[in-house]
Parts: sequence; C-alpha cells; structure tokens
Amino acid sequence: MTKVLCVFSLDERLVQKVRERFGGDVEITTAGKAEELGEKLKEFDVVVSSLPEITMEEFRKMENLKWVQCAMAGINHLPLDYFREKGVILTNARGVHRIQMSEFTVGLLLMIVRKSKDYFKAQMSKQWQQITIDELYGKTVGFLGVGAIAKEIARKLEPFGVRTIGIKNRVSQVEYFDEIYGKDQMDRVLEQSDFVITLLPLTDETYHMVGEEQFRKMKDTAWFVNVARGSIVDEKALIKALRERWIAGAALDVFEEEPLPESSPLWDMDNVILTPHVAGPTPRYMERFTDILIQNLEAYRAGERDRMINIVDYDMQY
Repeated sequence: MTKVLCVFSLDERLVQKVRERFGGDVEITTAGKAEELGEKLKEFDVVVSSLPEITMEEFRKMENLKWVQCAMAGINHLPLDYFREKGVILTNARGVHRIQMSEFTVGLLLMIVRKSKDYFKAQMSKQWQQITIDELYGKTVGFLGVGAIAKEIARKLEPFGVRTIGIKNRVSQVEYFDEIYGKDQMDRVLEQSDFVITLLPLTDETYHMVGEEQFRKMKDTAWFVNVARGSIVDEKALIKALRERWIAGAALDVFEEEPLPESSPLWDMDNVILTPHVAGPTPRYMERFTDILIQNLEAYRAGERDRMINIVDYDMQY
C-alpha cells in the first residue's frame, strides 16, 4: 500500500477522486500541518505539499519518504540538498498555470498597447481624452524562458501577427516561436524585443539575472513584463530604468518583497502596471493539479519513474 500525506488544501471532492482511482491501494491522510501527526510521519512514502508547512525536523522523521509532489511550480522553499542526499524524487506542478497565466499575460500586452490604464484614469477623472493607441501587430515579443506557459502565450499571440523569440538552455526549434537563442544570447532577445516577458524559474543562476546591464540593452520603447519570480529581477535597477526612461514601462505581478511595501516607488510610477501576484490562481487550479498527482501516482506505483511528469533536476533546480 502507498501511504500519502497531503498537507495541500485539496478539497474533499478531489481527495475522494484520488481515493476512488486507486481504491485500497493508496491511503491518503490529510493534515493542516505535518506536526499534527507526530510519530506517524515515519509511515508515509509520499508527501503532497505546497508552501512550507513541513519543517526540516519533520522531513527527517519521514524515514520511508520516497517522493514529494509539490503543488506549486516553484520549489526553492524545499530542502533540495536533503532530498538529493536521500534519493527522494521531487516533482512539481509545472504546467498547471499554462492556461490562466497565458491569458493574464496576453491581457497585459493588450492593456499596454491599447493604453487601458490611461483611459481608466481619464474615466475616473471624467475627462474625454482621446489618447493614441497602438497595436500588437508587427511587434516582437521576447521570452526569457521558453516553457509550457511561454509556448501557450506564443500560441495565443500568433493570430495577432507578432514575432516571438526566446532564450532556453538548449537551443532547438519550439512550436509557435520564430527564433530561439541560447541563454548566453540574452542580449539579442533584449535588443530586438518590444516586450520582454520573464518566465524563468528562480534558481541560484537566475537570481537577479535581469539588472541594470540588461535594462540598458532594451529599447527605450520596450515594456518589461515579469510574471515569474520577483527575485529574478534586481528591483532597484528596474526602478532606476523606469525613472530614467531607459525603457517605456513595466507590468509586474511579482516582486522581491511581497506584499510590496507601501514605501516602494513602483506604486506611484505612471509607467508601471502592478498586480498582487495573481497571474497563477484560478478556480480550476486544484482540479488541474489533481490530474498531475493522479498521473504521477500511477507511474510511481507501477515503478515507472520515466512516466512521472515534472521531475525536478536538483542540479538545475527546476
């Protein structure tokens, strides 16, 4: 029997879906926090978790732990070195955000070219102000990171007649992209793009990967869009770039410190669109995550690790 500890808030309907799929072959225990279970922790071979509800001390009590299914795409909050040392398989929820985040990002681009923020401000002040709008057609959209979300954004942008380019670790043709560059060719993407969209995972390598040097490479008419992780960007350099108009503006859903402090200059900048880390949540999140969990449970129980999806490479940290 596979014993699963779930400290992610799957509603009972979805937990029941997993139970019905596996019957008596899988025993699922749900808990708000792992500490509630005490010595029982040593029984579980699978853990389903999202935020750090489990401490290092509690992980050490899990003598039988073989696999952790993270309910998020980001895994930086987990003890990766410990999992590697113990041979624990780690999988994440990569791909669960594909639909909602692609819709969100395309929406941002349309807001920018259609000057939606300016028209909303005019409406609030009851001003009949005809501001010249722009088009997406003919623009170049550059992606830092070409994963499932980037590909879905590129697919949705195709009917608008944009050119899509991006960087990835291993250069190969990607569907819906016009050009792909290696990670050492980021400057080529920055220099050509009218919009630069960051979709990189946060790792030791990508921390502050976008800073003053990168913003100076961008067009002064370009917009920077970050829907990935705040710490990929040197926020002080971004603020300087926005103040001094090295770039036209920024649309930001993530920040180095969250919630964004009231003292942040970003709140008051007229060339910034801010949202409070809302690109990923959706009413269908848990349903999509449960599908990933079931697929991985089937492969895990069959001893077919190669069929498990979203296995994290501990060296790459994603």
